[in-house]
Amino acid sequence: MQAQKRVGWWRFEIDVPRDWDIVAQGKSRDAEVFRLADSASVRLEVLLEKTPFEKAKGADELLESYKKSWERRLEDLKKREGVEAELKHAFKERVEVCGHKGVLWGFRVGGAPMIAALWYCEKSERSVALTFTPRSLDEKDSFLAMLKSCKCHYASASEKALWSLLLFDVRLPQKYDLAAAKFTTLSSFCTFEDPEGGEYLVVGYSGLATAILERYKKGLREWFEKNILKEAFRNLHVEIPKIKYEESEDALSYRGETFSFIKSKRKVLIGRIWHDKRIDRILANGVYFPSSKIEEAKELLEELTEQMKIVAL
Repeated sequence: MQAQKRVGWWRFEIDVPRDWDIVAQGKSRDAEVFRLADSASVRLEVLLEKTPFEKAKGADELLESYKKSWERRLEDLKKREGVEAELKHAFKERVEVCGHKGVLWGFRVGGAPMIAALWYCEKSERSVALTFTPRSLDEKDSFLAMLKSCKCHYASASEKALWSLLLFDVRLPQKYDLAAAKFTTLSSFCTFEDPEGGEYLVVGYSGLATAILERYKKGLREWFEKNILKEAFRNLHVEIPKIKYEESEDALSYRGETFSFIKSKRKVLIGRIWHDKRIDRILANGVYFPSSKIEEAKELLEELTEQMKIVAL
């Protein structure tokens, strides 16, 4: 059996082969999606649709909606590119995932085999659709093993949600949602927010640091300010304070505080930037909190930093 790893995104977790990584993700008002790929192609799509309990569909209804979605997609493909591909049934089975009743559907799109698992999670109030692209339908057992490892809801509010970035994993309180993300060879980051509390977290990393630092002659600070700080907060409409830096070997810590005559309205931004020579990357994080929560912000920053140090070597 292939070596496995746990991945998580959008408060959904699953065990997958170690060489699979999240290659795409997105969100609309009512749906969240992410895709995992191996070195050759996309192997798994996870689609999570917000569905109030009173509007929940049973497994068979979810399957009918799923089939119609595929039919529309193939019809669009035919109109746009003149490509015809027939949707063919292979098998249908009942399945239980995370304690929920669901359906497993094997099918072919043209000649390509695919397997879907669909169910409704009443605890997170989401309809779940996993689409697996096997090399052949003989890989059904591998997919069933993945389904057994799924987590579509958390047992308690205190359990932290897993977010799997390329270099490291972070587990965050469930109240934080992904507000922005960017992944490039120069820099990558994720910004998480708790809108009700006015709290934001940023985690980011560079491409190969030896090449990055040749471009940014002023070092870690210049790379951070031009890539992470500017980009991560650009669309959040928050005031960025003037930052002061403290330097140590291959690392910087920083702090800034916004001004307001009303102390309760002040915001503090603290974080760290360092060069991890084991992987030759620059790593950075930041916590933007009401100044009244500075101790909570420091504790969270410490947790983030320790998690980021456990990189995927």
